[in-house]
Parts: sequence; structure tokens; C-alpha cells
Amino acid sequence: SEMFRPRRGFCQNWVWLILSAALYGSWILGLFPFIFNARKQQMSVSQCLRLYGLILNFFLIAILIYINNDANHTSKLDAFQRNPLLEKINILMGIMSVVSAIVVHLMNFLGSKQILRIVNELLALEYHHFGAMNLWNCPKLNCFLIQKSVTIIASTLTLISVHYAMPENETSFLMSLLMCLTQMGLNLNVLHCYLGVLFIYRFVWHINGQLSDLADQSDTISARYIRELLSIYRRVFELNRKLQTAYELQMALILLSGLAGNIVVVFFLIVFEISMQKSSIFVVVFFNCLLLNIWDFWLSIVVCDLTERTGKETSAILKLFSNLENLDVELERSINEFSWLSSHAKFRFQLFGLFSVNYNMGFNMIITSFLYLLYLVQFDFKNL
Repeated sequence: SEMFRPRRGFCQNWVWLILSAALYGSWILGLFPFIFNARKQQMSVSQCLRLYGLILNFFLIAILIYINNDANHTSKLDAFQRNPLLEKINILMGIMSVVSAIVVHLMNFLGSKQILRIVNELLALEYHHFGAMNLWNCPKLNCFLIQKSVTIIASTLTLISVHYAMPENETSFLMSLLMCLTQMGLNLNVLHCYLGVLFIYRFVWHINGQLSDLADQSDTISARYIRELLSIYRRVFELNRKLQTAYELQMALILLSGLAGNIVVVFFLIVFEISMQKSSIFVVVFFNCLLLNIWDFWLSIVVCDLTERTGKETSAILKLFSNLENLDVELERSINEFSWLSSHAKFRFQLFGLFSVNYNMGFNMIITSFLYLLYLVQFDFKNL
């Protein structure tokens, strides 16, 4: 996080603090098994941290499953007795969450070398090409990173509040601690991908800014500088492809779990508020949990869509050069090559090459969640 340390400004200082907290938190939980080599200005894999992360997180998951099963055998919520379908859905959701957590941590362990190459490429781009551009603040990066940190902290607090506010639910301190650590581990894994997409957006945003300045200064355009920007743009596009390959399975599982979680939360509210006709602080806490889940889900959609749209802006900016006169042959060739690449290089975050994470997918997932909720209500209407 040191390379992004700000020069001034409250938001910049806050962002640097968030990056530092994410880095040290990932080290503590064994989610970032890399150490920095100051001489080479590169990261390297620490096998000790790698094994520590795998053992720690699998141990936390195993203990949490054991304690949760023991608690389920001793007591049963009234809502589950009132609506057996809700209990089955809750069990299915728990299994999905456990499988997602296991796969995410296993992929983090197996794909550490692939992630290492991505991190080192980010460092190389920052030190060799974008270090001099740090005077340019990137307000949207700061805004989205601050929002993401708020959702992570709020979701952790809400997780504790839901279990303690739920009537007839007994949650021990150890179970609450294990749930928070497990949830924080998943949130930090998602944050790693989120940061990668944001930094790619930042690189493309800087390149677009440089191209816009060059288009306004027609007398000082250098073919050599255009080729340098083209080379950087190509590297950033390749970095986006590597990031997508490394995180597409984890992101698919997280998005699917979030979609299913929102359906369960709303269905639980319907059973508790309408079927059982109970009103308490628990309803408010659960509703707050739903809003946080939607906010967190939508942030991922917005960031991926923002990066895609920023990549498309490069083609529009390069068209400004077509209005310039007296361009030499080498410069015109470089601009044409850049235009061809920017028109074909799409900064999309796709899941398995099928679904692009953007506004369209976000709206479709929200509509789908409401449809599935409607199916549940219709299927179990007599028990409501």
C-alpha cells in the first residue's frame, strides 16, 4: 500500500488507511501469502504464509460447522417450526456458503502463483509508468474504495446483530467470533479482486487523460510517446484478462451466494412478520442486512461496468486525432494501431466467458431474485 500513499487530502489518507488495513488483515488471516522484496520492488510467495492461510481458514470453517451443528441439535427457532420450507432453504444456504468458502480459500491457495504474477505486474506498471502520475487524484477510485470498506465493516456488525437480535436464538461469543473471522476472510478475498479491477480502471483512466491532453496539444505530439502509451495499454488489457481468469470462479460463487442470501433474508422477513405476526428490533436489523447486501453487490457491478465504459472511452478520445492536420506517417500509423487495439480490447469482467459483470447483469440478477422469491411465496402460500 506504500506506493499509493497520498500526498494530501482526507479522502486520500482514508484510502491509504483502508489499503494498509486490507494488507495487514490479509496477512493475519493468511489470505495474501506474499512478501515484498524492496531491492527488486517485487512480491514473492511465502510458502509458510501459504500453508498458514490454508490451515487457518479450513480450521475456522471446521470449528464453525461443528459448533453450529451442536447448536442446531439443542434448539430450534420458532420460525423454522412454523415454516419447514424456510428451515430447508436455510440449511441449503448454509451448505452453499460453506462450499463457497472452501472453494474460495482453496483457489486462493492453488492460484497463488497466478495472483503473484498479477500483483507484480501491477507493481511494475505503477513504479515504471504511473508513479509520476500520482499527482492526479482518482476521485472515483477513492469513492468506491471507501464505500466498499464501509460495507465490509457494516456487514460484519450486522452479522453479529442479526444473530443476537433473532428471537429464541442463542449465539455464543466463540461462534460470533468465528462467524466474523470467516466472513471477514471472504470479504477480503472479494476485496482483492475489487482492488484489482479498480487499479485497472485507474490505469486506463490515466491513459485516457494523457491522450486527451495530447489531442489538445497538436504541436507537441510524439509518435514515440503514443507507442509507449500503446504498449502500456496493451499490458493493462492483458492484466485485466489475467485478473478475470484468476477470480472468475470465486466471483461467480460470491455473486450467487449473495443472490441466494437476499432471497432467504426476504423470505425470512415474510415468515416472521406476516405468518408469525411478530414485530421487534430483529425485523429492522434483518432489513438493514438486506440493504447492505444489495449495496455491496451493486458496488461490484458498478466498478466492473465503470472499467468497461472507461475502456470504451479510449476509442472516442483517439478519434479526436483524426481532426488534426499535418501528422507525419509514423505518428498516424501509431494512432491507427492504438485505435484498432482500443476498439477490439474490451475491459469486460466476464464469468466463464458467458456473463459480463455490468449494469445489465446486475438488473437481471435483481429481477431474478424477486422472481425466485415470488415462486417461493406461491409454492408455500398455505404455510404463510
